Amino acid sequence: MMQSKLKKFARSNEFIVLIILVLVMGLFSVLNPSFLTLRNLFDLFRTMIVTGIFACGVMMIIINGGIDMSFMAIAICSAYMTVRLATSLGFQGPILVLMIISAVIGMLFGFLNAFLVNKFEIPIFIVTLSVATSIRGLMLNFVGNEYVASAEMPACTIEFSKTYWFNMVDATGASYGLHFSVFIMLGIMILTHLILGHTIIGRGVYALGGDSASAQRIGYNLTRIRMFIYGYAGLLAGIAGLIYVSNNRMADPMSFQGEELPVIAAVVMGGTSISGGKGSVLGVFLGLMLTNVINNNLALINVPSYWQKFTFGLLIIFAVLVQSVKAKREARS
Repeated sequence: MMQSKLKKFARSNEFIVLIILVLVMGLFSVLNPSFLTLRNLFDLFRTMIVTGIFACGVMMIIINGGIDMSFMAIAICSAYMTVRLATSLGFQGPILVLMIISAVIGMLFGFLNAFLVNKFEIPIFIVTLSVATSIRGLMLNFVGNEYVASAEMPACTIEFSKTYWFNMVDATGASYGLHFSVFIMLGIMILTHLILGHTIIGRGVYALGGDSASAQRIGYNLTRIRMFIYGYAGLLAGIAGLIYVSNNRMADPMSFQGEELPVIAAVVMGGTSISGGKGSVLGVFLGLMLTNVINNNLALINVPSYWQKFTFGLLIIFAVLVQSVKAKREARS
């Protein structure tokens, strides 16, 4: 049984990504000896927090057969509204309350996406792009670039940004640690894995992405599955948005402008099929590791940001090509 599982994993997209990740990490460790230090690895995990939470929702939507362009607009809108509400009420409670509020706002936006897809049968990409544009437009009209500065942020968000585990001191006397929100990201990944792999609705997500007509014939309620997928993606966007503004100690309504590509690249690089029906949380995690390792090291060697975006574009093309070649080979066999 174990041997058959290993053989199956060796033929999977996840295994290919793992091999590439090991090679890339080996290359950068030679070019930059400090790359594999504990401090740098802690920093690497911290850069994955928000994109990792986003990626779980984006993966579900891609498995469903679409591309979500609204998750970042939903994230910053949910977080900004939550922070503004908290400051206006003089909120002094725990950050968990703010996370729940932001998550609920994000989930409502997700339900809006699902309603438009279900009711009018508009392509997912068009719906989410339209919703994102509308959210950005409304925020620009009513808020502009009026950000909430660190001094105005709720006290719990500032305290959250200072919460580190496994605190250590390096040779220079500077302290470092692993931020608590890394464990929130890992918890969300585990929850997403359990939903997809061990629940009826999770199997429905794959069935809907593979063949919606067949999924409907065998009894899946496509309307409810879409409501779950987009509601869950919106909920995760709300959580990610609040973590982002908390860790940055400010809420800027113009955040996340045009930053969707790295998240989509990580999901697709992790083996999630762009045509739907296939994908795993393990693949997403490996894809996130790969894209963040490349991104961080490109920044360290002072590669301009536009070349970084060019690199992510190439990564997506490469991942789609690998998926296409593999699909053709499977079809022939």
